[in-house]
Amino acid sequence: MSTAIVIFTHEFEQIRQRKIGDKPNFEQLTAKIRKLTHRVKQEWGNLSVEDREGLKKFAYDWLEPPAKGVFSLKLEIWAIIYFLFLHVTNQREAFKSCMKAINTLIDTILDAVERQDPSYQAVLSDTLEQLYSGTIQGKELKPEETRDWLRSISDRAIREV
Repeated sequence: MSTAIVIFTHEFEQIRQRKIGDKPNFEQLTAKIRKLTHRVKQEWGNLSVEDREGLKKFAYDWLEPPAKGVFSLKLEIWAIIYFLFLHVTNQREAFKSCMKAINTLIDTILDAVERQDPSYQAVLSDTLEQLYSGTIQGKELKPEETRDWLRSISDRAIREV
């Protein structure tokens, strides 16, 4: 896996496990995440198979819900302690920015994976064909509503497949 991808693994795990030991530099990490997000968005097809698989694994692992039961209670208590630590050290806003950047990275990775799927490409082509042929009619959308509208059409078409 390339250095650009590997460098984040340790830092992500520190955040995910809420380790307090080393004071994380959330601003620096956020900048790295945004840079990686841009790279994934622009160069997904040029990344090595190993890098793409590593990023997919990271995205799926990050989205995996925590365990249930007693272990879950322990994690919740630790999360409260960690957030208190962030509050005391005035890192709350930097942490929020970092989490938003991670969520954007995850979305970008999942979008790239989805775009690579041949069935997605077929559904997208059919949807665009329907749009151009005028078979789908509706209300006028604001620019910020367009993505959700297209996603709903795509989701509906995928359910049909």
